[in-house]
Formats: sequence, C-alpha cells, structure tokens
Amino acid sequence: MRTRGFTLVEVLVALAIVALGSAAVMTALSTGSQSTSRLRERSYAEWVALNRLTEIRVSREWPLASNEIGEETMAGQRWQWRQTIERSDVSGVWRIRVQARLASRTSDNDWLASVHGARGDDLASLDRDDAIWDTASRSAP
Repeated sequence: MRTRGFTLVEVLVALAIVALGSAAVMTALSTGSQSTSRLRERSYAEWVALNRLTEIRVSREWPLASNEIGEETMAGQRWQWRQTIERSDVSGVWRIRVQARLASRTSDNDWLASVHGARGDDLASLDRDDAIWDTASRSAP
C-alpha cells in the first residue's frame, strides 16, 4: 500500500523555486524604489533650475554675460545651481543655461537637471522700435 504525498526531493525543489522567485521580486522592488528616489531628485532639481531661470527672466536687471553658482532650499534639501549667461548669435538675445544638483554632490558630472532659455534686451532703453521683442509698441489690429 502506498501513501500519497510529496517526497523530500519534491519539497526541496519547490522551496528552491519559491526562494528564487522571492529574490527576484525583492530585487525588482529595490530597483523600483531606487528609480523612484532618483526621479524625485531629478524633478526637484529641474524645479530649482526652472525657478532660477524664471528669476532671471522676470528680473528688472538685464543679464550680463556671467557664470554664477548659488544655493537654495527646496523640499527640505539644499540644492546648488549654476547659471551661464551669454549673448547668442541673434542680436539682442541672451542665452541662459541653468543646471541644478543636490548641494551634497560635488562631482561636475552630478548635475541632475539642465534647462535652457533666452531673454531679449530691454529695447525701450535702446531707443528702438522692434515689434518682435517690444510688444508694447504694437498697434491694435
């Protein structure tokens, strides 16, 4: 008479399969968690860079060619930004580049975000009437 059930070998094979499956799930969860954290950092860095770009664009002072580094706090963390302002090939237009990273990172390859923008010269102070840049000089249709 034979009893029904699993042999020791069958139980060990089943346990090995479950262990491998569990390890794969844990690895996937860990990778997903790290990716989420990195994406959060990149999002905050982009917001820091966009905020700085906006500050330059709305400033009453007109940009001068420069390279500046500064810091600010966002989401309870210190962020470092680096801005480069230079004249573009188009007359009256300044090219602006802002990069951002966590302040704790010091390598030049650790910039998490980079945004680019432009700003036109103050045409009123140049005594020019340019309908492309000086919207106040446009007449109503």
